[in-house]
Amino acid sequence: MIEETATVVAATPDHIWVEARARSACSSCGTQDSCATSSVSKLFGVRRQQLRLPNQFASSVGEQVIIGVEDQVMVTASLAAYILPVVLMLGAAIIADVQGMSDKQQAGIALLGLLLGLLGAGVLTSNRRMNRYFQPQLLRKITPHPQPLSLKGRGEQDFITGDTP
Repeated sequence: MIEETATVVAATPDHIWVEARARSACSSCGTQDSCATSSVSKLFGVRRQQLRLPNQFASSVGEQVIIGVEDQVMVTASLAAYILPVVLMLGAAIIADVQGMSDKQQAGIALLGLLLGLLGAGVLTSNRRMNRYFQPQLLRKITPHPQPLSLKGRGEQDFITGDTP
């Protein structure tokens, strides 16, 4: 399961709206300081996404929660979004070639196949039953941990971290 931390931005007894920051892959890369792609991704800023989920843990505004999506859901969504349009585009181009169409006609038919694939992916993922399948799940609330006690006195070294004031 793929998990992400989100913040509750609105809440009712039945539903919560959570906001998760969409990060680019550049945020975890070690060479992001010297990479042109990282510079371009910084120009577009951080996107925020809000999702409506059932309020099964009586969450309130400001709390941190963990939301998740099953791995199989991600595979299915990827296949619908990427493979279906490409397969329909190539299939349409092959059929146009077998029919003896000109290159311009083949390109047009291939483009039509691509558009039909994109439309099909949209229809597949937007129907009510599949929408529930693709919906992330609220897994748990993040409970804040109490701060550890400090064992240092005035001018003494902290026994836990070794820091001096």
